[in-house]
Amino acid sequence: MMFSRKLKSQILSGKKTGTVRNKADSDYHSGQELDALLDEDGSKICRIRIISIEPVQYSELKRQHAKAEYLPFVFMLKWIVRRIYPGENELFFIRFKVLAD
Repeated sequence: MMFSRKLKSQILSGKKTGTVRNKADSDYHSGQELDALLDEDGSKICRIRIISIEPVQYSELKRQHAKAEYLPFVFMLKWIVRRIYPGENELFFIRFKVLAD
């Protein structure tokens, strides 16, 4: 699973415990273990376990989703999601946990 470099410390500290993705980037299942990688160069951040994956409509994004993304407000999450996935309303919320190496 790919992440922006600016999210690396949030992931490693356990502050970021979820991510919103579109259908093309949602082919995961609960219990799956995989590498979290940097978008920029593909280097490994850490190993993560998928806790859950659930479909969510853009209009249904709530405080719990923003909090898992380590964002203080839902409007910030929606703004970021719109920049990454313009016009997409059918999304997936993926909750994960960092594994000890």
